Amino acid sequence: MEESLNMGSLLKEIRKLTMITTEKQIPLEPHLVFCYSMLLKETQSLLFGKASTISNFLFPTDSHTQIIYATKQYLGIDELLDAYCVWYCVLRALDTVEDDATIPFELKVPILENFHRHIYDHDLPNSCGTKHHKVLMGQYHHISTALLELPKGYQDSIENIVKTMGAGMAKFILNEVETVDDYNEYCHYVSGFILVEMSKHLHASDFEDLTSDYLSNSMGSMFQKVHIIQDFFDDINEIPKGRMYWPRQIWSKYVDKLEDLAHEENLKKAVCCLNDMVTDALSHAVDSLKYLSTLRHSGIFHLYAILQVIAFGTLTLCYNNIEVFRGRVKMSPGQCAKAVIGTKPTSGLYEAIYDFSSTLMTKIDSNDPNAAKTLRCVEEIRKVCEDFGLLNESCQVQQGGKLSVLDPFSLVAEELSLISNRLREMVVSLEVPKLALAAEYFFKMGAEGKRFRPTILLLMASALPGSVSVADLRRKQQLIAEVTEMIHVASLLHDDVLDDADTRRGVPSLNFLMGNKLSVLAGDFLLSRASVALSTLKNIEVGSLFSVVLEHLVTGELMQLASTSEQVCNMDRYMRKTYYKTASLIAISCQSIAILAGQETEVAMLAYEYGKNLGLAYQLTDDVLDFTGTIASLGKGSLSDIRHGIITAPILFAIEEFPQLQEVINRGFDNPEDVDLSLEYLGKSRGIERAKELAAEHANLAASAINCLPISDDDNVRISRQALVDLTQIVITRTN
Repeated sequence: MEESLNMGSLLKEIRKLTMITTEKQIPLEPHLVFCYSMLLKETQSLLFGKASTISNFLFPTDSHTQIIYATKQYLGIDELLDAYCVWYCVLRALDTVEDDATIPFELKVPILENFHRHIYDHDLPNSCGTKHHKVLMGQYHHISTALLELPKGYQDSIENIVKTMGAGMAKFILNEVETVDDYNEYCHYVSGFILVEMSKHLHASDFEDLTSDYLSNSMGSMFQKVHIIQDFFDDINEIPKGRMYWPRQIWSKYVDKLEDLAHEENLKKAVCCLNDMVTDALSHAVDSLKYLSTLRHSGIFHLYAILQVIAFGTLTLCYNNIEVFRGRVKMSPGQCAKAVIGTKPTSGLYEAIYDFSSTLMTKIDSNDPNAAKTLRCVEEIRKVCEDFGLLNESCQVQQGGKLSVLDPFSLVAEELSLISNRLREMVVSLEVPKLALAAEYFFKMGAEGKRFRPTILLLMASALPGSVSVADLRRKQQLIAEVTEMIHVASLLHDDVLDDADTRRGVPSLNFLMGNKLSVLAGDFLLSRASVALSTLKNIEVGSLFSVVLEHLVTGELMQLASTSEQVCNMDRYMRKTYYKTASLIAISCQSIAILAGQETEVAMLAYEYGKNLGLAYQLTDDVLDFTGTIASLGKGSLSDIRHGIITAPILFAIEEFPQLQEVINRGFDNPEDVDLSLEYLGKSRGIERAKELAAEHANLAASAINCLPISDDDNVRISRQALVDLTQIVITRTN
């Protein structure tokens, strides 16, 4: 939903741009049209991918001239944009030579070193590249013609950059990137130096103040490092084999050869190495933000801000993400669209970076060897965003004169403590001490978990329109949270018996310690306590809804236990089962919170939609973590689902790519070799990635439901809504 909204907003912006009055529009010369067409193709690839129908729809070829003219008006830069476009095309030609692995090193080095001598030539001496880059090289005469028409100052800058950049590229064609200093030097040559020279030219043209070379170089280096990280899979699999720019000083800490990072047996080491690389790239983010803060021209700021948000967002996606070694990880078209439309106001940049940094913090694993360094880096980035004082006020509160970013769990911490105490009191009063001990097991201090469901419900109670602090209503809503947690824990106790689990939340499971019978009775007792508590509300509608929840829990478990092989591998059936087992309880609990508050049916259904989609996102993420997590992080055995013959989203998506996996599933998993074979197919597929994408889709739908609630000017309501939206990202980026 949010993806579609972002794309729709971008489409509206483009349409608005192209509807700008064209009376003053001066037709572009063919050579400049060619240069812009190359730049637009690269922009399309950056935002929407190399093979996207969306990009062709948003940037139809017959509208290029209109889009170019309108963009100039929108950004307020005319001649400068022409110069940037030609600048890009010349450098893209140089890049194409460097990137072409078919050119022998002994030929490539002199071409790179002398490329600056040929930038004014009608045709280049070498034809290379693929797709639109090959077109660019083959029709270079358009670019050289446009270059010759630029003012002398631009020509000198471009020639100087090409000379320095070509020499740097040639140096690292002949020499490996051994140290981090080498890595920084290479990134300076191919990207940092460009930003330094552009900054000088902006100052000379009176667009901007003179900026520190160090800051502009740092921003350019960050852009290059993002590409180097992001392109690992493509580069390592290039035929003929091309150059890799990951510094030996970093990767040699984890593997003997760089290509070993792509091997499944090195998965953990590969992720640690990746996080090391991402942390190194993030070290430039503070300097980049400081550089952007010096820009006076709104159009120039917006161009750079878009690139910065996409770079930071990509690093956030890559961090702790093994998919980097299996394919190209990049932001979705909707996320890129949001970067384009969201960074027009200056505050949008800092809000976007802050949001990404919040997501990144949730991904940091304390067991990672660079965790402390990464955390310090992210905290510094967040501090810079705070210091500019431009964060969206709905994401912060004022405490003692300082800005403090909200943590959803801390917002309701006091109430959560009350609820935890009440839950413990409910079960310790049993006449049968052994049953009391069993029922209390997951309510004890230290074993209660984060109280995720009560947190959602308490925030929902505060997020509804017209929410008021009426003690009686709030107590009833707290009771819904208590009932929900009792039902949830009861379902865990029963699930552990059915699954023969031996751990839960990082501790021995109750059935493992006390046996199946007592575990089942403890679950039954919690369900009865929940029913008694519900009856005290004297609300027939809410009582009826919760009876449906109990029916759904049983139905979902039966669907999991008694299914044919065909049913097991049916995605629609899997999603229904997931709704019954996980999402129904959260959805109906949220709906009940709204009903108790006397909200309109439409509002109650938005609360329901939030809970349903958040629950689905939660379970889909759980399914992914069962394959990618560890016993320590999950609090249960990794691969527990597939070992018990439970087929989840990642495997279902893998079957679509490898139908032969269906035969393995049909045999069951009594033979451990079949488990290994299934994992082999999964590793070769996009199953994990597609499951993550589906989880993100439902997280976005949940956030959209909150954003559709009636507008409120109440700060507490807005803060609670933002916290609910933040939870959608916490759910899909968690590691346990």
